[in-house]
Amino acid sequence: SSKKAASQQQLEEIKPQAEGGNHVVALTAASTHPLEAGPLPDPAGSSVCFSTRWMVCCALPVLLPFCALWYALAFLIAWLITGLIFPSAMLASRMYWACPFVPFIWKRMGPVKGSLIRIGFESSYAINVYTRLLTLPLRPYLPGFYLIGFPKCGTTSLAGHMRNHPGICGPDGLPYHEALSKETHYFAGVMGRSSASSARLYKSFFPTIMSRWWAIAVHGVKQWQVFDACPVHACLPYVARRIAAITPKAKIVVMVRDPVEGLFSAEIMLRDLGVPLDWASLSEPGQGVCDMRFQVLMQFPLSDEELWKTLSNLGPDDPLPADMPASLYFSLSSLIRCGDYAKLLEPYFQHFPPENIMVVNFSDYKWDPEAVVEEVLRFVNADMSKHKFTPLPPAMQNSYAGRKVHPAVAARLRSLYKPSVLRLQASAKSSKSGMVWRKHAQSMPFSVALLYVQ
Repeated sequence: SSKKAASQQQLEEIKPQAEGGNHVVALTAASTHPLEAGPLPDPAGSSVCFSTRWMVCCALPVLLPFCALWYALAFLIAWLITGLIFPSAMLASRMYWACPFVPFIWKRMGPVKGSLIRIGFESSYAINVYTRLLTLPLRPYLPGFYLIGFPKCGTTSLAGHMRNHPGICGPDGLPYHEALSKETHYFAGVMGRSSASSARLYKSFFPTIMSRWWAIAVHGVKQWQVFDACPVHACLPYVARRIAAITPKAKIVVMVRDPVEGLFSAEIMLRDLGVPLDWASLSEPGQGVCDMRFQVLMQFPLSDEELWKTLSNLGPDDPLPADMPASLYFSLSSLIRCGDYAKLLEPYFQHFPPENIMVVNFSDYKWDPEAVVEEVLRFVNADMSKHKFTPLPPAMQNSYAGRKVHPAVAARLRSLYKPSVLRLQASAKSSKSGMVWRKHAQSMPFSVALLYVQ
């Protein structure tokens, strides 16, 4: 009875005060099951100590002119290196390999405009990368937490709210697009197939000691940290092992949504980017029957079985398979796999203690973003005295233009995803500490209803 009372007390501690029920599930080490809920960590235990604050406020300012000069020289050298063309072309080719959808954006813009924007993008990207590499000794930081996905589940929006906190910084990427300032794609091979596991190289993606000095000395934050928010991290089975090897004490924030809606949203995004997909789940406006376009989808071919076995068995420093990115983004079977939440989360449960994992329901985030953002900030031990919620402008939202998933396709997908969702439901039911997935009145009926435990 005492154990039951303690579990009930843990559950009460994570219940949000906002109307609409639990928005997140915090996993705790108090239970043996990886999906059991528990109390949020106490952010007061991670304050900046006196000696650190003295160093930041008194000692570091003496070195700031030297650091600024170093950064300026690195920026100038990066410009010169980029002007040689070949180095920027090499970096661009690696980035296009890891993010194969990007070249389709230039094609969609036309030969003249697309070529000009592509040259500008590749040049600014190369300058950014070489500047970061040349200032690597000024970048000693690794993420304190990760937003690992899933795709189209609100990671970009949540990352924007995280960056609004003065004690939290995202990657030191390109500032003119929200995705380029939140996700590194490092573990997906953006620096090369054989350069996706080094902690030292990974540090180059994050801000310098000058950013930390500014946050502590000027904003007066008690806790400063960096984070990475890459939605494909949840889909690639080898990433959890590599993240744990580099940052074993990191917090993991997972965002989930109706997997049918997630796949449909990913398809809309890819089509709007100009990617010529050889499959479709769409029901065009005015069209009510399934046609031959859906035959490949209705059969669910898992032609990439060998690739995913290889990804699951990758060693800590093994090079990434050459066909991985194209399959991940364009293959129907790979995109379907990204909705198998139960299976894809298993590596994170194996490599991280349960109290370091939080699951966020996308429908609840849409319903009450302020409450969810506050809970996530508390989970990652942010300085709550500096938190002020500010609504974000719309970003990276799909324009559906009347497009809907075909009813027959939706039904088949729901049947396919049902075992995975039921595994999560079974895990929640077996939880002694009372894991709860709640939904507001307007949540989508399929996945949230199946994940809901009374």
